Amino acid sequence: MKKGYLLGLVLLVWFQLSANPKATPREFYLIKIYHCTTQSQLNHIDDYLEKTYLPFLHNNGINKVGVFAPIMNDTSADKRIFVWVPLKNLNQLDALDQVYEKLNPFGDDPLIHLDNKDSSLPYTRIESILTKAFKLQPQFEKSSDLVKSSNRIFEYRSYESPTEEMHLRKINMFNEGQEIEIFKRLNFNAVFYSKALVGARTPNLIYMTSFNDMNDRNTHWEAFKQHPTWKKISVAKEYLKIVNRNETILMKAKAYADF
Repeated sequence: MKKGYLLGLVLLVWFQLSANPKATPREFYLIKIYHCTTQSQLNHIDDYLEKTYLPFLHNNGINKVGVFAPIMNDTSADKRIFVWVPLKNLNQLDALDQVYEKLNPFGDDPLIHLDNKDSSLPYTRIESILTKAFKLQPQFEKSSDLVKSSNRIFEYRSYESPTEEMHLRKINMFNEGQEIEIFKRLNFNAVFYSKALVGARTPNLIYMTSFNDMNDRNTHWEAFKQHPTWKKISVAKEYLKIVNRNETILMKAKAYADF
């Protein structure tokens, strides 16, 4: 009887462990946006990122970093460069900060001294956003079937909600509502999906998809609009009026970065 009880207990524990495998750890993403006003500033930041900042991240265990520029930079007053840094956990972010804290602010370390030779400012400001990966894509997609070329388009989308409740509904729409599943079925080559934890525009979520070129991008979105699941959830009562501001930025990846 005792042996039977123990055997039953072992089987029960085994079943519970099998039914609830350890979840894949969810990543965090640091998004740094350099705001500039001139092409000269953009060129200076590119040089800094390529020769100083990305090598610094690589040397500190972050192997794949994205750097992107909006395709409208040439005609925009606010010219931007987006740096996307995937983090395994928040300890990595703290470790990077500890390196900065040890730097001599009166020295000449290139990591923090990036003023132009004529003493003009290298940028207008830096915007920092910290996000956390969605549960249905807890880690960023490390491979792609797209050809790495100058024509490739990366689409950055930010959806802001008026309240926390509506923000959670929008996240639910991506997860339980199967919006992520639609993207997968239609092969949108999503890099990541995430919710903003810290930033100037919260509550909001941010994600990025990628395409071979603009025609490929437009074809994919036409298919998305016609997908039966999207037609269903887009008019579902629980998902109406949950976004009050959205931003779509079409970008190109920098050749010196890791995408």
